[in-house]
Amino acid sequence: MSRPRPAAALLTLCALCASRVDAARAAMTASRAPASQAASTSQAATAPQAASTSQAPPTKRVRRYNAVPPTVYPGAKVAFPQFASWPKGTAHATYAAGTVYVFEFFSTTCSHCHEAAPIVLSLVEEFAPQGFVFVGVTDEDEAKVRAWLEGEEAKEFVQHSIACDPAKSAQKTLQDGTYQVLSPRMFAVKDGVVLWYGHPEIAREPLAKIAAGTWNPESIRQEFVTNALIARAKNQTSSLVTQCEKDGDWVKAFELFESIAAAFPEQAATFELQKFGTMIGPADQPLEGYAYGRELAVKYANDIASLRTLARTTLNVPAVRVRDLDFAFAVARAADMLGKGEDARAAEVLALAHFSRGDRESAIAAQERAIRLQENAKLKRTYEQQLEKYRKDDPKPVPYTPRPKPNAAGAGANTPANTPGGAPVNAPASTGGLM
Repeated sequence: MSRPRPAAALLTLCALCASRVDAARAAMTASRAPASQAASTSQAATAPQAASTSQAPPTKRVRRYNAVPPTVYPGAKVAFPQFASWPKGTAHATYAAGTVYVFEFFSTTCSHCHEAAPIVLSLVEEFAPQGFVFVGVTDEDEAKVRAWLEGEEAKEFVQHSIACDPAKSAQKTLQDGTYQVLSPRMFAVKDGVVLWYGHPEIAREPLAKIAAGTWNPESIRQEFVTNALIARAKNQTSSLVTQCEKDGDWVKAFELFESIAAAFPEQAATFELQKFGTMIGPADQPLEGYAYGRELAVKYANDIASLRTLARTTLNVPAVRVRDLDFAFAVARAADMLGKGEDARAAEVLALAHFSRGDRESAIAAQERAIRLQENAKLKRTYEQQLEKYRKDDPKPVPYTPRPKPNAAGAGANTPANTPGGAPVNAPASTGGLM
């Protein structure tokens, strides 16, 4: 007898999935749900389209997303940042003609910056002799940075200039315009033109081409612009979800997810899955959320990453109050089948699905397979730690943990402090980026 295809198997599993969310939701909300909602509860699992439609805005037309282009990208002109002080190395105030400046954003307390320090040192040793000027940029105060420079790590790995920027001039000049604020992160600039930016781990190839005179920033411009637009969209959704947690108007958040998915078809799955996670998590709408999740499971039946995300979101996000374990197991099993049992991440999420359903033996077997398949040493260690928990802990679902309540005063959708990484969203909070 032939093994069923993953897509067909998923359709069958979703159809046969005896979801327990209906009874759980009904019992949990009976005292507060209006009669019309209670009457429709039993229909949600069998009529996912009707359930999702009932929660949709009055019009079926997806509102157009207002995509605001980034101001910083390869080929863009930028001013020289104005730094407050230079605890180490030579101070610079302007771009010297023909010189490549590499600004490296870091923090003395950043663990990822600590991990990247040897890489930064190797880049400095290779390219500084070729005339490149490396500038480490931190927004910490000078006294703290000078004390750090006296430590063993700094003495070993810091051979370039360090600039203090408490006013965040460099962030405003370089990072904010990409809609992401990250550390560690490098920007290569020549004659005031941005040539490249990214993590130090991937800096060597572009820096080598810049040194050789063969680098063309225009060749990567569109890719970086698209990445910035996606980053801005994620900032907006995160900010709007926070606002909706205050006012309870989730329709505008769901509209934003839909409009972004329509605007960026190649990234649609990212925002549709984010909408699913919002529905079953912060919005606490499991009936509608799992109906939408089943639609996504069928739509992305041949996309292993999307199936893994559906399962993991259901099983592992602390803010999910009602976990549909049968649905999660169905999509986790489908992902594992799609990967032909050879995808480490699919095996790992299947192990979690087994454990959440009380099946320790199957969870251990799947986790051991995930460990054998995983080639990334860091992830392998994480898998091994999880395996120990499966062996020792009682098999049960991840407990529900409510998200911290957002501050009551003001939505603040446009303020950098309320967006991931501190990047501005440049769209009025009232529209959430919709037109």
